[in-house]
Amino acid sequence: MIFFRSLIFNLVLFCWTIVVLIALLPVLLMPRHLLVKAVRLWVFSIFGLQRRLLKLEFEFRGQSLLPDGPFIIASAHQSAWDTIAFYAITDDPAYVLKKELYRVPMFAAYARRLKMIAIDRSAGAGAVRRMIRKVKERLENGQSVIIFPGGTRSAPDEIAPLKSGIKALYRRCGVPVVPVALNSGYFWGRRSFIKKPGVIIVEFQEPIVPGCDGSTFDTLLTQRIHSGNQRLLREARGH
Repeated sequence: MIFFRSLIFNLVLFCWTIVVLIALLPVLLMPRHLLVKAVRLWVFSIFGLQRRLLKLEFEFRGQSLLPDGPFIIASAHQSAWDTIAFYAITDDPAYVLKKELYRVPMFAAYARRLKMIAIDRSAGAGAVRRMIRKVKERLENGQSVIIFPGGTRSAPDEIAPLKSGIKALYRRCGVPVVPVALNSGYFWGRRSFIKKPGVIIVEFQEPIVPGCDGSTFDTLLTQRIHSGNQRLLREARGH
């Protein structure tokens, strides 16, 4: 049953996304807020599909910990689901994305219009400076900024080493960084055809306020994400 549910979901998701990408091309020329609303509708349609076809729900915890004012969300990254998850709690998130994703047909046009932030991880310090400038702009404009500090998807029980970009943002942006743990990879694994029923948990951890040195920040962020991941993985497994 799980196989057939996954098969139907994957087919519907692929076909529906292609239809939406084509249908929304004229919206790229319209005021940006219309595109944001349209993309949110697409995201929530995916949430609806996963509920109906996969019996897969999701839950956010710890939202009371979110600071007042601008902040950066530094999330674990275990699944493709994570790249749409934060639309559930914020109207207009700005994701920091690897530049390679901009090679996906039509994706680049949408990402630029949505003011996503591309980073070329092979371009060195110049790329980091451009990322910092763009993140500051998004924060000043009231957008929530989401970054996956490990840089790529990892297994639910894996400790993903932090990339230098998150430490540079913490040091230069002067806003709290909110670690986020999750267990999405248990249900919707990386490179996995099968999607399991259950409840994905996304959990905000205690924010790291400005002022820590680099080593302390690195330790706090890694510990809060990984310990949360481990606990949520045990919960998903029923332990």
